[in-house]
Amino acid sequence: MKNNTIILIFILGTISCKAQVISLEQVSQCENGNCPQYTSIKDVNNRLDKYVGTWKGSYTDGRSYEFQFIKKTDYSRWGCKPRDLILGRIQIKKADGTLILNNLNASDSNASIKGLEFDKNLIKYQMYYSGNAECNDKGYVYLFFPDPNNLNQMKLTFMQELDIIVSCPSGYKTLMPDAKAIMLTKQ
Repeated sequence: MKNNTIILIFILGTISCKAQVISLEQVSQCENGNCPQYTSIKDVNNRLDKYVGTWKGSYTDGRSYEFQFIKKTDYSRWGCKPRDLILGRIQIKKADGTLILNNLNASDSNASIKGLEFDKNLIKYQMYYSGNAECNDKGYVYLFFPDPNNLNQMKLTFMQELDIIVSCPSGYKTLMPDAKAIMLTKQ
């Protein structure tokens, strides 16, 4: 009888834990932080897979961009609950080929772009970017496919956080253009 009770408690505990896993789709529908209680967020429908890979593009000022996006499962940072997300690393060069930034070999914890969630329509994937924080070079990155039938062309838009800049060189430009789209091609 004691063994049956232990088995029943184990089964109920397992079912309870599985019920506390929610999908990326469910999180996208939460409003004002009103999500069901959960232990982790999972990409149950593999929505993140289409973003994985190396993507290249350039901006009108001549800068070239290379992004490497990888999918991480059960990623946890700063004591937050584990979630499936995309991590991004970036290399930026000036028009003359001079390297501006290269963190393609950064560890997962030092990746400059970390995934957050999808919009309500599951079209745009929101990520957080942190470059040169002293110059307010941080904010949100949005990834989306202008043509949902062409998963080799993706747009990336950076929206800078509005914050007080303490010390920054005169004329500093964010590493990614603010509120401007960069068209990326999958390599």
